[in-house]
Amino acid sequence: MSISTKKIVRTDTHAGSWYTDQAKSLAEQLDTWLSKVKPKPCTLRAIIAPHAGYTYSGETAGYAYKHIDPSKISRVFVLGPSHHYSLRGCALSSASHYKTPFGLITLDLEVMEELHGTSLFSKMSQEVDEDE
Repeated sequence: MSISTKKIVRTDTHAGSWYTDQAKSLAEQLDTWLSKVKPKPCTLRAIIAPHAGYTYSGETAGYAYKHIDPSKISRVFVLGPSHHYSLRGCALSSASHYKTPFGLITLDLEVMEELHGTSLFSKMSQEVDEDE
């Protein structure tokens, strides 16, 4: 996997079904869930949060995310199970960007190349990635 200058966008295939595809509505939902949480003082290095449709898991995820201080974060790794594709080990996205209702998120291609170089990570096709 070499660093490419080609922009490959993973579409937000679940927007409009598992969560709203409207940025304003989504921001309001997130703000509502986060505002309900009174965080306890702690220093987190990682969280495990649900990733089901926001109707089912949004409030619970809000509790996890509210305990993170964004000013102390330099990198985010999103790890998730494969729902539709059999994997041996871990797989990396083939995209350079993720589309969200808020805009594009740029993936750290240098870190992804480093991970791929360990031979512990395979590369997921865009079709499989978007199906997840």
